[in-house]
Amino acid sequence: MSTAPSLLQMLFGLYGYLIPLFLYVMWSTLALHDLGQRGELGAGRVWGWTTAIYLLPFVGPLLYLSIGGARLSRFARMIGILGGIGIYAIVLVIASALSSG
Repeated sequence: MSTAPSLLQMLFGLYGYLIPLFLYVMWSTLALHDLGQRGELGAGRVWGWTTAIYLLPFVGPLLYLSIGGARLSRFARMIGILGGIGIYAIVLVIASALSSG
């Protein structure tokens, strides 16, 4: 007989679904904002990166922020990318520990 999940299990399960959505929105917004500020890029490169950001969820924004020449400071890019991934990993570990125990 199964028991109902606790409030903590439900919250971490919810965060496990919402954090990836938040990360995608954050990374896409950072990438598109930075892309819009770069006047030196040609229209073709801007359209190419914009297409990649929208059509390749997670991968497109991460590629632009890491190798696309984003003008954001390296610190801001690393905090945004690695901090988001780290928080998601922590939530997944806690959620799996709560569900198994």
